[in-house]
Amino acid sequence: MKHFYGVVVIGGGHAGCEASLASSRMGCSTLLVTMDQNKIAEMSCNPSIGGVGKGQLVKEVDALGGEMGKIADCTGIQFKRLNTRKGSAVQSSRCQSDKKKYAARMQEVISSQASLEVLEGEVKELLAEEGRIRGLTVKKRDGSTIEIGATTIVVTTGTFMQGVMHCGTNISDGGRFGEKSSFGLSDCLRNLGFALLRLKTGTPPRLIRDSIDFTGMQTQLGDNPPQRFSFSDTRIELPQVNCYLTYTGDQTHQVILRNLEKSPLYSGQIKGIGPRYCPSIEDKVVKFPQKTRHQIFMEPESLDSDWIYPNGISTSLPPEVQEEFVRSIVGCEKVKFARYGYAVEYDCIDPKQLRPTLEATHLSGLFLAGQVNGTSGYEEAAAQGIMAGINAALKCKKEAPFVLARSESYIGVMVDDLITVGVTEPYRMFTSRAEFRLSLREDNADLRLRPYGHRLGLVNENDFHRFQSREYRIRQIKSSLPLNISQLLKRPEVTLEDVLSLMNQDMRSLITDDIVETLEVEVKYEGYIELQRQEIARLSKMQNLSIPERLDFSEVSGLSFEIREKLHRIRPKTLGDASKISGVTPAALTALLFHLRRKGTFSAESQRGF
Repeated sequence: MKHFYGVVVIGGGHAGCEASLASSRMGCSTLLVTMDQNKIAEMSCNPSIGGVGKGQLVKEVDALGGEMGKIADCTGIQFKRLNTRKGSAVQSSRCQSDKKKYAARMQEVISSQASLEVLEGEVKELLAEEGRIRGLTVKKRDGSTIEIGATTIVVTTGTFMQGVMHCGTNISDGGRFGEKSSFGLSDCLRNLGFALLRLKTGTPPRLIRDSIDFTGMQTQLGDNPPQRFSFSDTRIELPQVNCYLTYTGDQTHQVILRNLEKSPLYSGQIKGIGPRYCPSIEDKVVKFPQKTRHQIFMEPESLDSDWIYPNGISTSLPPEVQEEFVRSIVGCEKVKFARYGYAVEYDCIDPKQLRPTLEATHLSGLFLAGQVNGTSGYEEAAAQGIMAGINAALKCKKEAPFVLARSESYIGVMVDDLITVGVTEPYRMFTSRAEFRLSLREDNADLRLRPYGHRLGLVNENDFHRFQSREYRIRQIKSSLPLNISQLLKRPEVTLEDVLSLMNQDMRSLITDDIVETLEVEVKYEGYIELQRQEIARLSKMQNLSIPERLDFSEVSGLSFEIREKLHRIRPKTLGDASKISGVTPAALTALLFHLRRKGTFSAESQRGF
């Protein structure tokens, strides 16, 4: 073919950006195909980065050498640490972003990256032969069609495959406002053997700032000083702003209930399944009738824009109903609309058809990442994107794949959930999904993952030396901390600052702001962390034990009929796979392990190739 690349990435959203940057930085010739390069890294919904569980993903992407955390730092306009009254395991970072500057900054990074080209056009077909991807055809913006060869392809099409937007009874094609859908790729994937699902997402209306009365709302301040996402030497450059909190009320709910039949969600117009953890305001009112009010966070979209994002009232009700119920909210009595809310239905694949590398199980060289895999959110997309980009590059270079375990990263938890359990609704990351969240904190993401990023060629020498210095100082202080100080610091009410005066000068000189949180948590929860490490080691050995393909589960004593039936139907390949099946208890796993050992039929196989 005339045009040939090592990696072609389809889609310029948050997954596509991380995938294309990772593969090009690893030395592979990379092409990013997008329908509009001015929409690369667009924040189509909430203009924010991070959140509970999501902040951990951003930190891990950054630790691996990704871009999201760096750009969040330099374009954030309010930073806030969440769950600070709870334990360290569930604390997460979030920033309100300037959506215009975020996209512009990412576009600058993409355009200046060596070995990375951008092509505007729509992918019409994926080309494969003998179970291997070999290229694609693209209809360019000038109407011409070209064929491009590729060793690997990463599909990151977001909500654009057969995307349909709903606002009341109005139905239009589109993956988001003002942008057309991608047609043909769904059928192409289906013809290539993929099972597809239909999901739904939504967005609230956008409101004009000067038409809102903020005096009756609660001011939401950011942290002072703000805490950065990136482990690199980034700076928070933009002025910091306030957000505001208000609530729906009884009148709001009555308007919605009175017009429920006009909602595409309840009229039967929308068939796709929406996100349970980010429901529309219609769903909130119907499914939680006992709640007299629901929170709405008024969030600025950009420093040089008068648009406000009312976080908490996603809706697809008709415009006239949106106007009526929004104007019943305190502070919004005279509000003007910049854009009405809408819902989007789109196609995605069943992610159980993917390997841990995010490569298709039945089509070599084809990787998928982001909302096309049934997830929601920029952070989930970026995390999948960097993993798909890394593995696409490694495949091009004929090197062993890179997989992260559940026990060492939130990324590993998410990917494992997707490929083993699949999705019945858009997948959202939470801290509760991670069994070992005390060991998978935001503050130690670099200690867990930075060496991987360096070995892969994604973390430069300056950043790696910065990491090595931080790691050395934490290790030195922990190993030389007198027992009396260590015991004192384990008390809940005592902080590292409280015991600094008890340390010698040499030890104090090693303590800088970048290690305080990690050092304090590591010492304070040392016993719990060590128990978790032991549990991880034990489960790691057990997870890799293979289950014979023809094992008769009815012969395993100690299993209930229900568990035997599930094991027969799903046929897990390892004990680790069996442990993720709903209803399979630790006692059942022990019985299965005992049976395999007694029969001598198992063998340990590593699931990690790196």
